[in-house]
Amino acid sequence: MNSKDKEFISEAYSLVVKLENLIRDYGYEDRVMSAIVLGVIDIDWDAEVSPDEEVQLKSIFSYNLDGRQELEVIKEIMDQQYEDDFTDMLGDLGISLN
Repeated sequence: MNSKDKEFISEAYSLVVKLENLIRDYGYEDRVMSAIVLGVIDIDWDAEVSPDEEVQLKSIFSYNLDGRQELEVIKEIMDQQYEDDFTDMLGDLGISLN
């Protein structure tokens, strides 16, 4: 991981902490559901990478969830949003998955 990557992760972490503090400052811990996962792939793009080689991911995680049920709700929302965005993108290209 180079210094630019480290700087980026540090700045992103600072923003995540600010968001967590905002939720807490407003007293919205019981009203906000959030799950943040941000990762930077740590790879030498100039080197040849084999399909079997493991890639390192430097990650930041932040959750404001009240248990497994809320985690499942967030995952379902993310799945649906991802599928909707993907379908919209394909629609713009005139491609159908049917």
